[in-house]
Amino acid sequence: MNKHRLKAEIRVYYGNSQEIMLSGYSIDLSSGGLYIKTELPFDVGEDLMLTFTLSEQNKEKVSCRARVAWVNNKKDPSKPKLPPGMGVEFVDLSPEDLASISSFMEIEPVW
Repeated sequence: MNKHRLKAEIRVYYGNSQEIMLSGYSIDLSSGGLYIKTELPFDVGEDLMLTFTLSEQNKEKVSCRARVAWVNNKKDPSKPKLPPGMGVEFVDLSPEDLASISSFMEIEPVW
C-alpha cells in the first residue's frame, strides 16, 4: 500500500454503529487510512464504520470498516504538531474505493 500521506480536509462520518454516526474532518489521507481531528477519540483497537466523499467533483462515497490505530490526546499528545484526534486504518476497503483514493492522491500534491 502507498505510505504517502496527502494533506486533505475531508468531512468524515464515523461511529461504532451505523445508527450513531459522528462527523469530523480528516487532516491527512493515505491508501491505508486517515487521521480524524476530534477532541473525543475512540479507543485504540476499536472498530468503526467510516463514510466520506473525496471531493465535490467525485460524489461517490467511500464506505468501509476501520480500526483506531493510534490516538493523539489533547493533554499529552504523541504528535504535538497535530491537533487532538485519531489515526484510523482501513480494514475492508473495496478495490473500487481503493482505486478512488489512489486516483484522488495522484491528482493532489503529496507531502
